[in-house]
Amino acid sequence: MLNQMRCYRTLPVIFAVAVLPVALLAASSVAQQFDSAGEKRLVELINQERAREGIPPLAVDERLTQAARKHTQLMVIHDKPSHQLGEEQPLQVRVADEGLRSDRQAENVGLEMDVAGGHAMLMNSPPHRANILSPNYNAVGIGVILIGDKLYITEDFAHRLPDYSDAEADAALQRAIADYARDHRFPAPPRKAQPDLHDMACHMAVIDALDTGTPRSIPGVHRVMAWTAPEVEQLPEGLKPLLGQPLPNGYSLGVCFATSPSHPGGMYWIVMVTF
Repeated sequence: MLNQMRCYRTLPVIFAVAVLPVALLAASSVAQQFDSAGEKRLVELINQERAREGIPPLAVDERLTQAARKHTQLMVIHDKPSHQLGEEQPLQVRVADEGLRSDRQAENVGLEMDVAGGHAMLMNSPPHRANILSPNYNAVGIGVILIGDKLYITEDFAHRLPDYSDAEADAALQRAIADYARDHRFPAPPRKAQPDLHDMACHMAVIDALDTGTPRSIPGVHRVMAWTAPEVEQLPEGLKPLLGQPLPNGYSLGVCFATSPSHPGGMYWIVMVTF
């Protein structure tokens, strides 16, 4: 959920055409002078609110901070709070471009006179408050710039995922399969090496579609399953009945984390075959 807050009680309303050159000049001279103390204070205030509600604190992620700061710079240039300015990408893409893997994102933006006032306004707005107190997020990045008596604020929230390599993700999925079999008293199926499946999984991201046909070209394949998941350990419901059946000839996996038009923030593309 994306929300924005504007405070016009004490800030003058000025036509954008008149102020844009001034804003551009200000951005070029002080845009890099972020209010790091204000950013830190907002994190403290956010986590104090979460603690009062019994919600785990958010960890500061420097990649989210970079995304928030870049967006705040654009708000200074355009002299207005907004979630997408000019040719800027949507939040999901901006976060992914910083190298952060996440499956949920949200953003608060605001224009106030000081940090305390900005936080109070956000907390008094139900959509902004919902982002601050949501247990669905575990990371935050904040960008703050003070221009005269205007404090531009961006708060970017995300549910951060593990930074697995494809090999680590493959191993994590294999463990999840073994754990599921053990917990349900099924025999653990043996794993067979099949390196081609990794390339096939990555190709699904390229074509932005699941492909169960190509893996059938592998000799001895009996059944093929393909799926996407934000967290590789999440087993799809369709896989669970298969694991309840004897698989004496084993299985093979291919796991690839990649972006695609339908998943601009990235997703695990997974293909599994049984023999």
